[in-house]
Amino acid sequence: MTGKSGRLPSLLLTGLALILASPLLAPQLLAFPHVAQVGSDRVYSEQAIDRAELERVVDRANALAAASPLARADEGRPVFLTDGGWRWRWLSVSASGAFALTRPLSKAVILNRSDVAKDRIYNGSVLAGERTLSGVIAHEKCHGMIRGRYGIVRASTFAQELVEGYCDHIAQESTLSAAQVATFARDYPDHPALPYYHGRRKVEAALHANGGSVEALFEGW
Repeated sequence: MTGKSGRLPSLLLTGLALILASPLLAPQLLAFPHVAQVGSDRVYSEQAIDRAELERVVDRANALAAASPLARADEGRPVFLTDGGWRWRWLSVSASGAFALTRPLSKAVILNRSDVAKDRIYNGSVLAGERTLSGVIAHEKCHGMIRGRYGIVRASTFAQELVEGYCDHIAQESTLSAAQVATFARDYPDHPALPYYHGRRKVEAALHANGGSVEALFEGW
């Protein structure tokens, strides 16, 4: 029989686990010092950001996302801009080398080291380590749009090259340029940016072939 003394450590460990995990569902619990409402997006940041520069980035991201027929009237999200430090490491867990992430049960968009003034984001890699911040926000919103249209369960069954390729298509960019792909394929064949690039190319070829139907794209992949 387990007595009260045996249950206490278990309760303490459970409580500690909940405390550590809770920011993953509600990142604002990490006390981001600055908050700004830009349209329907609530933007949390570690540093104060010029309002006009922030609006320029968010407006471009939303224009890119709105170009998808999967977009709803309101695709507002809580957006968390980090400096790539401890907040990012806590929230990204095992994906610390990514540019950004979203999670199936949360609308939050979590972003790695961001420079709003330059519209750039960095993942810490020497190779293919930066993209436009606005494009990455649009890419991450697109993940949420796919889950919103097809449901979390079904969206999880789609091929990575389809989902990431379509999100990069909406972002209108890839981490790698066409000029870099041959070099990376030869020298860094396992680089994670390659499947994204090839996925985007396949998605755009499929959309061209089917007359631009996104529904046909996802139904027929």
